[in-house]
Amino acid sequence: MGRRSARILHAGLALVVAGGLLVLVARGASAQAPPMPCEAWEVEYDLSGNLQLTDTPMGQGDGVYPVGPGKMVLRFDDRDGRPGGRAVLASYELRQAFTVVSKALFWKTSVASDTATRASLPPCGAFAGSLGGATLAWTRPVAFRTDGTLNCDGSFCGKFGAPPPGSSELHMPPQAVLLSPLQYSSDMKTFTMARTLVSKTDSPKQTAHLALSGREVRRACVAAPKCM
Repeated sequence: MGRRSARILHAGLALVVAGGLLVLVARGASAQAPPMPCEAWEVEYDLSGNLQLTDTPMGQGDGVYPVGPGKMVLRFDDRDGRPGGRAVLASYELRQAFTVVSKALFWKTSVASDTATRASLPPCGAFAGSLGGATLAWTRPVAFRTDGTLNCDGSFCGKFGAPPPGSSELHMPPQAVLLSPLQYSSDMKTFTMARTLVSKTDSPKQTAHLALSGREVRRACVAAPKCM
């Protein structure tokens, strides 16, 4: 008698009898291995902020100025399928375009700034802190540099710490800044950063503190760089 085979289908299972052997096979089961767990998370944020200036010439330019837009990318370890643990700053850029107007007696001077601040980072980013609960605590300073243009118009241009008349380039070399902690919302999609001292310059004469807000726009599971 020849070898017989039979197949019975029931409740998504295939019961196969072939050559006297009984085999139970899940219908539609894939031979592929299950997906590998995420090694790291890369999260991109849109940024906006407020720049508080003090110590301007005669205090005439002191104030709070909105800045942005900007972008920041952080890379995290995986913690149970979510970002957590170590935080690496992979990129940072924030545009700062605003005008400071100074008035004294019959004189008026305006300084228009159009600059961008970027993080000066090694190829793999900078280890900057750790994410615990809803707080990212920065444990190491990060170097930031600012480049752009200034345009001064008025009586005080070139005096009292104001930039020269007309348009001039601004290049601030990298400065180490220890950012304030990022405080995340309950859904971890947005954060705020309290005011942080970011620069103190003589031309233009000013001290700058920055407060930030961020909103997540992209989250991706990525392979962990070797340096992580």
